[in-house]
Amino acid sequence: RQLMENHGFYNLEKPGDYTTIADVQVMAAMIHPGGGRNDIPQRLKRQFCTFNCTLPSDSSMDLIFNTLGGGYFVPEREFTPEVCETVLKLVPVTRMLWQTVKNKLLPTPAKFHYIFNLRDLSRIWKGILKVQGDVVTTGHDVVSLWYCEVQRVIADRFTNMKDCDWLHSACVEIVGETAGLGPEFAEKIHRDIFFADFMRDAPEPTGEEPDDADFDAPKIYESIEVREQLPNRLRQFQEMYNEAVRGAPMDLVFFKDAAVHLVRISRILSMPIGHAMLVGVGGSG
Repeated sequence: RQLMENHGFYNLEKPGDYTTIADVQVMAAMIHPGGGRNDIPQRLKRQFCTFNCTLPSDSSMDLIFNTLGGGYFVPEREFTPEVCETVLKLVPVTRMLWQTVKNKLLPTPAKFHYIFNLRDLSRIWKGILKVQGDVVTTGHDVVSLWYCEVQRVIADRFTNMKDCDWLHSACVEIVGETAGLGPEFAEKIHRDIFFADFMRDAPEPTGEEPDDADFDAPKIYESIEVREQLPNRLRQFQEMYNEAVRGAPMDLVFFKDAAVHLVRISRILSMPIGHAMLVGVGGSG
């Protein structure tokens, strides 16, 4: 405030000396106070020319994500007509679910990270757009992928099972009530739906490949089974690590929660500008 109002600072070590700051403009952004967020002083607020930026209208948001989804899920990418139609039906469903979550699960001092903004809506679609045409072939596959991305973006930040149960029920309800989807699709939603991109093995060299051949394992984002398939794959990676790094072998037990956490971390690291914050209690590991 003093910088903006008086264009400088007094020197605390040399009383009377004043440092003038020239040619500096201040721009700032803030969310509305509330939910554990404090307001800034009026004496500071008055220095700014304030603009209140509202969210786009429902039709504008649907148009944005209709363009993204409809532009990616097309027959030219080997997606079936059923998949393309189901994706367009999920656009308003995703927006309505996000709005419900934003209004129902408000941030508190104990749940300070319960902040759901338009970026979360885009993150859901960013995950949906990772799949290929040979992975999702039916409308049920698309709904399963959609539910997985909703869980990764929204439910993974919840601090208790009550909130997770509420979101699961909200997903089932909103899909069941949507025209063109209905109870048939809602019945396919279950909690153990996970997608990952590390289940495929690298191609075996035959000696006939061109010089620029890629021998890395293909990153195919696909549905996985978390009780047997996923732990077996993780144990395979652990064996590969122990063979490559001698002297300090790892002997981890991949129980379900640990394996699922690795799937979440892998998804975050595979996304552009992927980042995560771990919120837990001391001693939880």
